Amino acid sequence: MVRSSKFPVSDGEYVQRVRRHPPSSLLPLIAQVSSLLPTKVDWQQDWVRLNRHWSVKGLYRPWAFADAAWVSLTRGNEHRRRLAAVDDLEQILSQYVALDDLYRRLPVGERLEGYLLRVAGQQFTWQEDDFSELARSLALLVQTEPAKPLRALVDGWEREMLGCPLSDYVGLGQLLFTVAIHRQGRFDLDWVPESELTVFKELTSHAAVKAVLERHFATSAEEERDRAAAGLISSDPLMRRYTPNPLRSRPLVRGFGCDYLIPVTPAVLGKVSPMGLYYTGMEHFGSGSEAFERFAEDLGELFEHYVGRHLRLLPDAEVYHEIAYGKGGGQNSVDWIVVLPGLVLLLDAKAARPTTRLRLGPQQTFGDELNQKLGKAIEKQIPNTAKLIRDRHPKFAHIPHDRPMFGIVMTMEPYHLVNTPELRQVLPATDVPTVVASVSELEDAVVATAPSLEEAILAQIEQPPPAGWSLRALADGRPVISPILDEAWALLPWCTDHTTPPVSEAPAES
Repeated sequence: MVRSSKFPVSDGEYVQRVRRHPPSSLLPLIAQVSSLLPTKVDWQQDWVRLNRHWSVKGLYRPWAFADAAWVSLTRGNEHRRRLAAVDDLEQILSQYVALDDLYRRLPVGERLEGYLLRVAGQQFTWQEDDFSELARSLALLVQTEPAKPLRALVDGWEREMLGCPLSDYVGLGQLLFTVAIHRQGRFDLDWVPESELTVFKELTSHAAVKAVLERHFATSAEEERDRAAAGLISSDPLMRRYTPNPLRSRPLVRGFGCDYLIPVTPAVLGKVSPMGLYYTGMEHFGSGSEAFERFAEDLGELFEHYVGRHLRLLPDAEVYHEIAYGKGGGQNSVDWIVVLPGLVLLLDAKAARPTTRLRLGPQQTFGDELNQKLGKAIEKQIPNTAKLIRDRHPKFAHIPHDRPMFGIVMTMEPYHLVNTPELRQVLPATDVPTVVASVSELEDAVVATAPSLEEAILAQIEQPPPAGWSLRALADGRPVISPILDEAWALLPWCTDHTTPPVSEAPAES
């Protein structure tokens, strides 16, 4: 990887390097290069050919594109005369990776955990599987049945919150992604014939598509400058690049030629993922409002039963939902108990997401937040349920008590690095071996073979795993696909009659 000739680079120096070029030159260049590297498979390669010469590709990452694009959008000056070239972009990105960091200011012994959390929050959120993310939006919110009535996600919620059915909304993300790849990071509705929009349920005209794009996807330099002026983005030069980038929530930019510029191609898929929908709901209902609380509670209810749907895919498994016990049934076990031939799994589902504060890794608070969100499941729910089974409580008499038990705290979004010793030491100790796993890991693990989920966990119990072991290891390098996600994928508009969204003209040359 090319590095800046200077280390560390201050945030001010980096911003000034970005500002050498007018946004009308630098932003389209970023969009063009990003469109050549739309997926993790693409941007994790070592080299990329740009404008007929080979460039070091280790610099070209979506989080770096997003930061440079947002700085140019909000701090750039159109009166600058130096047009941006590929070499300039490479210099900007090399300065980005050399930026100064808070860890250099902290005493030894207080650096590692916060730094790891910041880097994971900055980078790992871009590395989830695209197919799973898009299909999960539909599998979770459309195809999962709750056990109790919902209060916010009721009939009509999709049109009220999104302006169209969810399948249309996710399909629109696919359309933007495909056109961006073919059109050097640009999107113009004239490139998509209206006759091709009939695959949608309701977004069947340019006007209908435009309304949803303007409502949820589009922004401008003026709007982003207003957000920055309002203090919505951190001004701390050591932390700014780690805070959520606004171009992830508004990935389309007006004012640069055609209808929209898409500076970071992968960002449009994140917008229609479950995490993107969560923040769209927050914007729609209002953060902290009773309406948003109902929305979040409904997501938690659906998530709990989405987990159950996947557990039922395990071969030879008996799956039991939460068991009520105690006086009047006032106490509850973990959310799911899975009886396998040689193992009992105890799973507790947690829909609460890691906050920005956790991902920024403040030394004094990240442990408190981890405990608040995950500690109860690890310290109480899983061990208490295991004890009730071992003690042969009447309500649990049908659960075998003589098999190894293993706990899993299921989370809707990944809590990155949570199983590493550096983070686990701030969580409670337990006598039941327990791992924290995101639902994306579960989706792969339940259909894994050689080893299966049961075989892998039994091996870890018999011989404690290396530090940081997670369920992700079961799927690495294996072509496993959840049939639940496969079924949800079939709901997308382009999966009925088209393999990919159409573009009317031949792809523009890169």
